[in-house]
Amino acid sequence: MPNFMPLTRRRFGLGFGAFLVSGGTLRQSHAHDGRQEVMVRIDNSTFEPLVVEIFAGDSVTWENNDPAPHTATAPDGSWDTGPLERGARGRIIFTEPGEYPYVSTFRSHMKATILVRNRDDG
Repeated sequence: MPNFMPLTRRRFGLGFGAFLVSGGTLRQSHAHDGRQEVMVRIDNSTFEPLVVEIFAGDSVTWENNDPAPHTATAPDGSWDTGPLERGARGRIIFTEPGEYPYVSTFRSHMKATILVRNRDDG
């Protein structure tokens, strides 16, 4: 299970500032290795964005901004962030191309999808 750190106002402000400077995109580059990290926010019992497209080897980080706990969980249980309390984050690296639907085990109406492509498909 990953080690989660609580989100402080300072860390939130730094992240939000980077979000605004990036033009409001939720995709962030890591120039040193060419890998991407995409942030999915959990607000008002919804995943935002509902569909994320990444390359194999990229990661998705979910951040729970709701007072209630949530998860990001594959329907077959093959991957799971575990329970995310308010302010917590969970990260999954997707290594294989494919379509990865997911739900919150606490709120079955919350559904979204990760689309993973081969990096060579560019």
